[in-house]
Amino acid sequence: MIDIQVQHFSLTEAMETHIKQKLEPMHNNFGDRILSAHVHLSDVNGPKGGENKKCLIHVELQKLPTVVVEDTQENLYTSIDNCCHSAERAVRKSLERQQTLARKQVNS
Repeated sequence: MIDIQVQHFSLTEAMETHIKQKLEPMHNNFGDRILSAHVHLSDVNGPKGGENKKCLIHVELQKLPTVVVEDTQENLYTSIDNCCHSAERAVRKSLERQQTLARKQVNS
């Protein structure tokens, strides 16, 4: 399940589709271990401009701590892309770490 929330602007269908496409590889690879993903988009400075488009992603995993990543850029789509990539990498590392610890416990 992907929950998308926005602050200070409206979510367009194109943004929603883009987010789902960017998170799809993570769900395809680790979907059985992911409970939910929450995406929070905000325009930090409003109409002032600058690097103010923030994407924050929380990925809740089974029996593991929640993965939280964020990115702020001038372009919202760049922020989404960076954040989705970071989320997938962080989930992969978290799951690999768990597998490594499990193997060490079995071999001990």
